[in-house]
Amino acid sequence: MAAAFDPALPFALLWDAGTGCARLFTAPVETLESTDIETGLETLRRWTREGDWAVGALSYEAGHQRESRLAALPKAPPWLRFTRHRDCRLLDAPALTALLAPFHGPATVSALTPLVEREDWLAAVRHVQALIAGGDIYQANLTFPSSIALHGHPLALFPRLFSPQAAPHGGVVHLGGGRWWISLSPELFFAAAGGKLTARPMKGTAPRGLTAEADAAIAAGLGNDAKNRAENLMITDLIRNDLARVSVPGSVRVPRLFEVERYPSLHQMTSTVTAELEPGRDALDVLAALHPCGSITGAPKIRAMQVIAETERHPRGLYTGSLGWIGPQAASARFAVAIRTLEVEGRRARLGLGAGIVADSDPEAEWAECLTKARFLQPSAPMTLIETMRLEPDGIPRLARHLDRLQRSALRFGFRLDRPALEARLAALPMNSPRRLRLLLDRDGAVALQLSTLPPVPDGPVEVALCPLPLEAGDWRLAHKTGDRSALDAARRASGAFECLFVRPDGLLTEGSYTSLFVQRDGRLLTPPLSRGLLPGVLREMLLAEGRAEEADLRAADLATGFFIGNSLRGLMPARLRPELGDGA
Repeated sequence: MAAAFDPALPFALLWDAGTGCARLFTAPVETLESTDIETGLETLRRWTREGDWAVGALSYEAGHQRESRLAALPKAPPWLRFTRHRDCRLLDAPALTALLAPFHGPATVSALTPLVEREDWLAAVRHVQALIAGGDIYQANLTFPSSIALHGHPLALFPRLFSPQAAPHGGVVHLGGGRWWISLSPELFFAAAGGKLTARPMKGTAPRGLTAEADAAIAAGLGNDAKNRAENLMITDLIRNDLARVSVPGSVRVPRLFEVERYPSLHQMTSTVTAELEPGRDALDVLAALHPCGSITGAPKIRAMQVIAETERHPRGLYTGSLGWIGPQAASARFAVAIRTLEVEGRRARLGLGAGIVADSDPEAEWAECLTKARFLQPSAPMTLIETMRLEPDGIPRLARHLDRLQRSALRFGFRLDRPALEARLAALPMNSPRRLRLLLDRDGAVALQLSTLPPVPDGPVEVALCPLPLEAGDWRLAHKTGDRSALDAARRASGAFECLFVRPDGLLTEGSYTSLFVQRDGRLLTPPLSRGLLPGVLREMLLAEGRAEEADLRAADLATGFFIGNSLRGLMPARLRPELGDGA
């Protein structure tokens, strides 16, 4: 049994997608930090031959020391850092949740600050493209570091960002002395077990769509994109060649090519390479032969690494290195590519970002892709989906529309939803008097139903204030009704009005914090298009379907002809704009 978990002491907690469990390593009996990679690997071999586990990482630059053409290139010394453990403790998902539960608390990161000038990085991309055009290389992965501030405890931040679906090869490592590694890596570098080797290189990304339909279209577009397929194939071939160095001849296979996987903040193209380990070799031989992963270098690998060393201004360190564990006798191992990984020291963290550059890459688009990859630092999926309905003695008005909206959001975010069972529960509710019904759906499909009294109906037009939209128009929190609408609610409360109407930076109106907007003009109701950044309200959807409303861009001046706010619970409510101070009202 592993030692008791004390987060104040060094430990490593790594999710193992192969077993569907986390591996918890505590009470290290020895720590190795070395810039001599060959000697360090021999130390790890001794540890594992003596029946222990080795847990840690090799820096990206560690790959230079084992190749004579690269040895003089690193801008910082290569390193490896591992701890030695007598055993490890396996935790399934519920046990992992229970382990981390005491550490939940407020923890966020500040806005990301690239540590390179944008124009300098774009110039580096163009330089690499010139080398590609000259036939020097086919592809190179260019990266840059960024800095962020950490607010809260690292162990509180990890469960806010981590899930096995979002980061199947993620983990958190406490090094001691205020130093942590927090990894949300989705990429398996390699796994070794029972003489079998598996690698899953990733190349090709695309953002998530706001709706399930848009999301599916984006995923299909990525899967069929010629540039991304060519880039992925190039790296898959590189990984095949690397694996062949330690495998039984003829055993290397590619059982899956160009798979598109969904993660909370983006789509990722992945391929799978397998092989049989050559007799007489072990997992440490695999690590030494493959590191660093070809998906973060380019092709040809050695020349791409030379170009990277000549072009990038900062050492990579842990970023794009290898993070994982080696089992007793080095008979098994699992390493992730250390991407989407924070190196925390005190209240600051370093995050590397990068993109694969090929001949037809658009430098501006590659810069944007790098920033897209940092979205994992912000919550990118809700914990709860919500529907608020009106319960009447004869049923729930517009129930099918409410459940349709819930189902669309569940599909978009990967929530389980048993609609027939939910409909049966709703039908069994006591309906003896009008009440407010709040439905909450969590990711695993559990449903909570909350009944309360209806809010009072206001007398006369309600007072509405204009407020700046607190989120970007493309934010998923605007397009789906979730438990995370706090920014909208806070704006309403701060306004002091019954409701606030949100105004985009371009002056277009969107919606209220819990109501849709309808402007009266020439006997018609006009409501903003969903594309402007608003919730597909159930009442709004019904009025549009019945031809009683139509979509139009609206500005503050349009409110002068009269307007309503409304939702499925309250219906349409006449509204008036609150006079601003100094208007003489």
